[in-house]
Amino acid sequence: MEVVEFLDALAYHDKQIAYHQAQLMRTLADYAIACEGEEFFDAEIAAAMRWTSRWTSDQVAMALDLASKLPATLDALEKGEIDFYKARVLYDKTMPLTAELAAQVEERVLAKAPDLTSAQMRQLTNRVVMRVDPEGQRERAEQRKAQRCMGIDALEDDVARVWAFLPAHLATACYARVDAIARQVKTPSDPRTLDQIRADVFADLLLATPDGASAVKVELYVAISAATVMGLSEQPGELAGYGPITADLARELAGDSTWRRLLTEPVTGAALEFGTSTYRPPKALRRFIWARDRTCRHPGCMRPAQKSELDHTEPFPLGHTSEANMGPFCKRHHRVKHRTAWEVTQPTPGTFCFRSPAGKTYRRDPEPVLGDLPPF
Repeated sequence: MEVVEFLDALAYHDKQIAYHQAQLMRTLADYAIACEGEEFFDAEIAAAMRWTSRWTSDQVAMALDLASKLPATLDALEKGEIDFYKARVLYDKTMPLTAELAAQVEERVLAKAPDLTSAQMRQLTNRVVMRVDPEGQRERAEQRKAQRCMGIDALEDDVARVWAFLPAHLATACYARVDAIARQVKTPSDPRTLDQIRADVFADLLLATPDGASAVKVELYVAISAATVMGLSEQPGELAGYGPITADLARELAGDSTWRRLLTEPVTGAALEFGTSTYRPPKALRRFIWARDRTCRHPGCMRPAQKSELDHTEPFPLGHTSEANMGPFCKRHHRVKHRTAWEVTQPTPGTFCFRSPAGKTYRRDPEPVLGDLPPF
């Protein structure tokens, strides 16, 4: 193929992708409209598509807006004049606007969007939104400040990203303080880069008092095999809320820890039995189920078990408070289980079977406490 033919093929396939993404949006919008008034209709979509609840809600909301408030954007996507990212920019930026103002922004931006890069289009859309709705822009700035929050994103290779959503002046001041301290402590003999020192300063400021003692006690749940602790195995550990960590990091965390024994089935690695006759699970049972199930049990949900609610698969007192009749469900999926026609059974401890209102079936098997077991 000649270079031009390659480029033409890329453009063709890009347009085909845009067309099918537009059809996906139309189908989602039609389904949502057909299910109007049903609180948890999107749980069916999430399970069938293997999407998370948050992503499903986001996609449904975008589909409805594109179909109703931004029809020209959806048409442009269908024709391949813009890609999905550009459609997303218009949706994000016009979300707080009235339909009339959104139509003004859509008209002005789409006139230039096909010839712009994604970054250029985002800047253009920001400028147009500010021009057509200056008063609303001021109100939204105040609302955004009220949405300040912080969180953590699990990455790979034993690292994670801690972030904070703050007013610009506070965020700038926080960074300036961390940077100033980092530059103060940096010495020619220090092998760390300035970025590494900034990260260390950030953690020290949050976790320790000036004398080095922890100001607030926190708990980390780490699963590690006895063989790994003794250095006889390099099997990875599991950090609750994060996922697999290297054997070296697991041993480091285990060096100053409170230990609790958890017996596992030697072949599958699944956690074994623990039970009680009370309604509210005791702390030991809660920890056992957190270790066994690791995440919310609803299909596709990855909400950490320790941040979820423990649910009796068969309602108490007909069903016992035991590992064979309990599992973690995040707040949303706990409500889905009890307020809709979703059916949940637990044929064996840790194995959850689901039947959706549409009749589709799903199964979540127990995962080894330490992830995939090494080959024997």
